[in-house]
Amino acid sequence: MRTAWRVLVILGLWACGACGAEAESFDVYRGASDASAAVAIDDRHFLVADDENNVLRVYRLDEPGLPVLSVDVSAFLGCEEDHPEADIEGATRVGDRIYWITSHGRNKDGKPRPNRYRFFATDVNVVGDRVEITPAGRPYRNLVLEMVHAPFLRSLDIERFTRLGALDLSKDERKSLAPKEGGLNIEALAADPEGKTLWIGLRNPTYRSAATGRREAVVIPLLNANEVIEEGRPPRFGTPLRWDLGGLGVRSMEYCRSRGAYYIVAGPRNGSDALVLYRWSGGLSEAPEPVHVFNEPEDFTPEALFETPRGLLYVLSDDGTLEIDVDHPRECMEGELLDNGRCPNKFLTDPNRKTFRGLHIAP
Repeated sequence: MRTAWRVLVILGLWACGACGAEAESFDVYRGASDASAAVAIDDRHFLVADDENNVLRVYRLDEPGLPVLSVDVSAFLGCEEDHPEADIEGATRVGDRIYWITSHGRNKDGKPRPNRYRFFATDVNVVGDRVEITPAGRPYRNLVLEMVHAPFLRSLDIERFTRLGALDLSKDERKSLAPKEGGLNIEALAADPEGKTLWIGLRNPTYRSAATGRREAVVIPLLNANEVIEEGRPPRFGTPLRWDLGGLGVRSMEYCRSRGAYYIVAGPRNGSDALVLYRWSGGLSEAPEPVHVFNEPEDFTPEALFETPRGLLYVLSDDGTLEIDVDHPRECMEGELLDNGRCPNKFLTDPNRKTFRGLHIAP
């Protein structure tokens, strides 16, 4: 018996002739709420990170419910006990290696948090129905510093959006560097078909086009991911791409082999607009095309996607802010109970009550 409830939803699609509405249903997973990055493991399992903690969880695709395996990578990442969240935001798989990237951004008040600056890897091994996740190499902490000085990235002026070396910032200056204001926020990671280049997607900043005046999203190619992880070598970056995604930044990105294209979840820096799914052929001179708008229900917030064995896209929602009915204030973390008597999903004291949703789509 499936442990997930299902809700019928009609997907709103982009107004174009190639797109048609279709009915889909949610799978609901328990034990986490803020699904932020994920990869498929095999035809029955996927691995997901929660950006509110440093635990990687394996779930069954065919039996949604609680995780079948949880791996806390805090010690591997060398996270400090104060503000321990690494804020894992992107993941991509190359063979049996899974690369992960954190936001590399400040906190919501613009304060620097050292734990949020990590690029790391794990290896996956499947024996029968057993999944093993093991740390690989060494986490890399200087990705942003290398971006600041990278020759191919000078036009992005990354220093302006990080100010990591500035010690005398005013409160207002710090706040302007928050990820949902004017600060750097990495949220996507995708390998090319050969596994040689990893595309790093920025949710923030976006850059104004000199030609059109419109805001453009940026993806940055990382050319030597394995050397960075295994040997601690400085990252080598290629020429970044700038895309007009309707003023939105990149929230998630993945290459789908069955379709021969990348799919990109685009969203605003501050979560105020609908998110849009784009398709990109991979051609450096070609622009992504919109194929789907996530506008129903309004509380579905796509934050991670991967390709399933059936060749469909599976999209996960960051459901941490969903309001949950509780019978007693003690069911909510201290100070987090809302005035309406509900509790934000992420603050439920019983982790098994926390949920996030998954949705198959065929754009």
